[in-house]
Amino acid sequence: MPTLPLTQLDDRALAADLDNRALTLTFAQPVPIKDLLLRLVRGTSLSVIPDPAISGSFIGELKNVTVRQALGLILPPLGLDYAVDGGFIRVFKRQPETRLFDINYIATQRNGDSSIGTTGISRDAPFARVSSATSTDLFADLTKGVQTLLSEHAAFNVDRKAGLLQVTDFPERLDRVGEYLETVQDRVHRQVLIDARVVEVELDADHASALDWAALAQARDLPKVMEALAAQGKVSVLANPRLSALNNEPAIMRTAGLTVSVTPQITTDGMVMLSLSPIVPAPVIAEADTLARVGDGETIVISGFSRDREIKERKTTGITGGWFGRSTVITKKRVEMLILLTPKILNGS
Repeated sequence: MPTLPLTQLDDRALAADLDNRALTLTFAQPVPIKDLLLRLVRGTSLSVIPDPAISGSFIGELKNVTVRQALGLILPPLGLDYAVDGGFIRVFKRQPETRLFDINYIATQRNGDSSIGTTGISRDAPFARVSSATSTDLFADLTKGVQTLLSEHAAFNVDRKAGLLQVTDFPERLDRVGEYLETVQDRVHRQVLIDARVVEVELDADHASALDWAALAQARDLPKVMEALAAQGKVSVLANPRLSALNNEPAIMRTAGLTVSVTPQITTDGMVMLSLSPIVPAPVIAEADTLARVGDGETIVISGFSRDREIKERKTTGITGGWFGRSTVITKKRVEMLILLTPKILNGS
């Protein structure tokens, strides 16, 4: 077996003293940190050099830990750090660092607001107004989130115009901030394409009172929903708007006398949560506010906007079919207006 150089033997001895030698220390009374450091390296080939400015004490028990593990447990709570240089362990006050983080987002506070006013059916009816509002400010939310990750000695500044966050703190705190910002920006930049379809269903005689929701519950995608509706009456598509919305950002659709405020949220399991506030102004004002959970590419149905439609039919009697042989028959048919929403995740992870 070849003889190892003296320097390599020394390196192995130092590594063994630092990472392999287990020790147990118990302190029921406060022990100054400088005295504790001397005890850690006693009987080893290591030397400890504490900075004269360090201070603090330790109470506790360390069982079967290496010198490196003990340093990692004792020093950070005291605001201290260490560096190994050969056989020397230098202990010093931890120094904060400053890092710049990019915030790739438009520096505006977004507000979604929809409002509809109506005087009702009759002229004497009182004026009514229904409104729905949402507000988001990503920079303000990020500021609150970052504050919870920083130490009491930290400082930070948000530059909205430049899209920069400057943080001064200890390295491990800065690492947490970086991870937090990466996660947040990954989520807010995801988008949902919302395909909306506003339809009217004039119910046939077999479904004169209401829709068959049991049949609709079996339909998941848009073609099957439309097929289930067509089996219950005459279907008319009033509008088919589409829009893209950022994750957790409000979007508003206005079409065919209908206003829908929608805020999508992409969940971690690939589902889409939709906060919905549809408002229908005619013939009487109606509003709904709901929260739905739907799969990517699946269709949800929003109802509750129904009315009776009068159908006039002119019939003739007799052989000649003259004026005196004609009559007008008025029948009422139930009409349901439905909102079909199909969210599609555009850039899911």
